[in-house]
Amino acid sequence: MPALTQSIREIVAAQPSAAAVLQRFDIDLCARADESLTQACAELQLSAEQVLEKLTDAAQEQGAAPADLANYTLSRLIQHIVRTHHQTVRRELPRMHEMARQVAGKQSSRAPQLKEIEKLIDALRADMLAHLEKEEQVLFPFIAAMDQDAGASCSPPRACFRTVAHPVAMMIREHALAENLVAEIRDLTRGFDAPAWACPTHVALYAGMREFADDLRQHVRLENDLLFPRAIELESQLICSA
Repeated sequence: MPALTQSIREIVAAQPSAAAVLQRFDIDLCARADESLTQACAELQLSAEQVLEKLTDAAQEQGAAPADLANYTLSRLIQHIVRTHHQTVRRELPRMHEMARQVAGKQSSRAPQLKEIEKLIDALRADMLAHLEKEEQVLFPFIAAMDQDAGASCSPPRACFRTVAHPVAMMIREHALAENLVAEIRDLTRGFDAPAWACPTHVALYAGMREFADDLRQHVRLENDLLFPRAIELESQLICSA
């Protein structure tokens, strides 16, 4: 757990989730890198205890036990995916892109690949935000409606596609594209391993992308391996019973 006497640099290096918390309090990771949390908060007229509490909460959330999602209804599983993984995309990718822009602007002469990393994160951000809209506006409402219809023994709801397998196949292809972009970023960052000379923002960027890659893996697994197969099976059952 973080401590008031630790420097901003030490906190960011030890806890990947810390960077986002500190940035929400407008604590500059690089300009205040060698200040203790107490010093940085004092100069910004912040409550060091409040910031420490948020840092501790973030560390605990990071280590929380996963839910038994296999037993969720489809509607509840969709809610979990949106509230957990979709919100991670919306919160983290714009933040990652801004940090990538800052780091590339300062360090690209020393590490030219940082410019390409910035472009890849921007492409990932744009692609995934568009992907989420398609899921939340079209596919997920259809699956949730089927889930409700199953309880009422109704036929599948009307949709703009012939069968749910069609949009599912598109979403799976887009998942693969997102994972390929993350793989390119992983290769360029040598496994998200920041160099010894990296500033705290650079360290936070790589740590944040490592965390995002882990979350994306869980996100994709939940949809590809749990939600989508169950949705296709449910549609088939509703058609047969209609």
